[in-house]
Amino acid sequence: MKKPWKTTETTGTIRITKLDLRQLDQAIQKWRRRGERAAKDGDQELAQQYATDVEDLTYFRDAAARGDHDTARHAAYDLDTLVRDQIPAAVWDKYFPEN
Repeated sequence: MKKPWKTTETTGTIRITKLDLRQLDQAIQKWRRRGERAAKDGDQELAQQYATDVEDLTYFRDAAARGDHDTARHAAYDLDTLVRDQIPAAVWDKYFPEN
């Protein structure tokens, strides 16, 4: 079975720019604010889910920032679809150009 997060010759070198990181930071911050709103509205379960999602997105972002692209690819692939959609398309396409 092919594992889409494995580095292959077809994916080439992945370059994450400062702009990519800034966009990721903005997406993570937006998700964090949604969690804060959920907590303020008294929905602790939803707030906790947002907090978990923020941790997962931050894990992906930090792996990408340090150039650990296999870890970043694996982390992104394992995200729930709704959370995965928070990753800017330009960044996603660098990790999964075939999708």
